Amino acid sequence: MDIIIFCIVILSICSYCLCDGTFLYFAYGSNLLYKRIVLYNPSAVYVGIAELQDYRLDFNMFMNYWNGSVATIVPHPGRKVWGALWNIDINDMERLDKQEGVPEGWYYPLNVKVITSGGKTVVAHTYQMTNVPQNEDKILPSERRPSNTYLQVITLGAVESKLPSDYVGSLFTFVSNGNFANKAIREYLGYPF
Repeated sequence: MDIIIFCIVILSICSYCLCDGTFLYFAYGSNLLYKRIVLYNPSAVYVGIAELQDYRLDFNMFMNYWNGSVATIVPHPGRKVWGALWNIDINDMERLDKQEGVPEGWYYPLNVKVITSGGKTVVAHTYQMTNVPQNEDKILPSERRPSNTYLQVITLGAVESKLPSDYVGSLFTFVSNGNFANKAIREYLGYPF
């Protein structure tokens, strides 16, 4: 009975937390790739894929680390973003927030309802850029384009996570800025892929 009361208290505090001291994280950008997510979140365990409805994937805000703009989710009725669900120890939350630039005000944490491949709706933790692009551009303006490396990490992660092939194909429609990420991240990720 005590565990049930504990879980109710935890769920009221953290709707995306699980009773075992972990939380579900919905990754849609570079954290799709296992080698990338465990860089700062060593407890991450792949759960499966999930679909975020009524959002689209977009890019904004140049990051020196990646030498290009990075991904965000933008509300968009009728569209969807596929991603990976990771089970992460609650003790890694601060590191994940830091990785996503929450202290700098680049992203903010967001709880979203996603649909798993089995059709179950779950609440997961994710991040949305504080400066959300207002317009969807067929071809991204140069200042919003991701680097070659960043796009490759996302597409490799999408394949590794087993996202639907049509969604993986749609990732190839984004135009890069032609740049490579900084040397440290390329070496860590084993570039060239």
